[in-house]
Amino acid sequence: MPIYNQIGKTYNTTRKADPRITEILLQELDVKPFSTILDIGAGTGNYSYELAGKGYDVIALEPSEMMRAQAKTHRNLRWKEGFAENIPLEDNSVDGIVCTLASHHFQDLSLSFREMKRVIKGDGKIVIFTLDPRLCHSYCWLFDYFKPILESAYLIHPSLNKLSQLLKQQLERPVKIVDYPLPFDLKDHFFFSAWRKPELYLDRNFQKGTSPLAKGEDVKVCLDKLKTDLECGSWYEKYKHILELKEYDCGHFFLVV
Repeated sequence: MPIYNQIGKTYNTTRKADPRITEILLQELDVKPFSTILDIGAGTGNYSYELAGKGYDVIALEPSEMMRAQAKTHRNLRWKEGFAENIPLEDNSVDGIVCTLASHHFQDLSLSFREMKRVIKGDGKIVIFTLDPRLCHSYCWLFDYFKPILESAYLIHPSLNKLSQLLKQQLERPVKIVDYPLPFDLKDHFFFSAWRKPELYLDRNFQKGTSPLAKGEDVKVCLDKLKTDLECGSWYEKYKHILELKEYDCGHFFLVV
């Protein structure tokens, strides 16, 4: 069962398309106007909608019924139920493919990448926005509070090296890596987006919109510690310098194939 069938009831409350991420997706896709773009693991269609609004013909592929029930609509946007491992499209049928923070939910990465290769036209590009939690440096304050969650993410997220090598092997193309330090004012509130706003991690809507907090077993202990340290001021004593930063490297990047 898709995880967001269980935890995605209020997804759109906190998850919005960030225009800077949208801009990089389009910049790296480098597709002509009116091209067909496939968005794999589209969720409720936040990025699909933005791409459609820029004049592209977008196909949003999403397995979760809960996500599709909240789906955004646009005249240039078509929805399809399905998984990355079995894309319900014909061979060579799309001009470009995007996937934003969804590849870690794929059950079989090799098969998913082969499916991408099958449906994309010969000169089309694939742009995947994801992360490797191993690249989130140990000095990051989140390790002080969410270490069990971050370490469990190692089992879900393949390393950058493994992911890029697998893409190269399955797509038989070179892989470009574009690092993406996170801005402090992201519109899309995924787990690491609140690195400069620690109080957001205590917000129930924020928690429900990100899978590590919505389904993690060790969440309560982590949140209780953070709440206590924010209330007594010890978080600010130790990490007040964080509040002056404009961006923070939490291990996120774009893979372009």
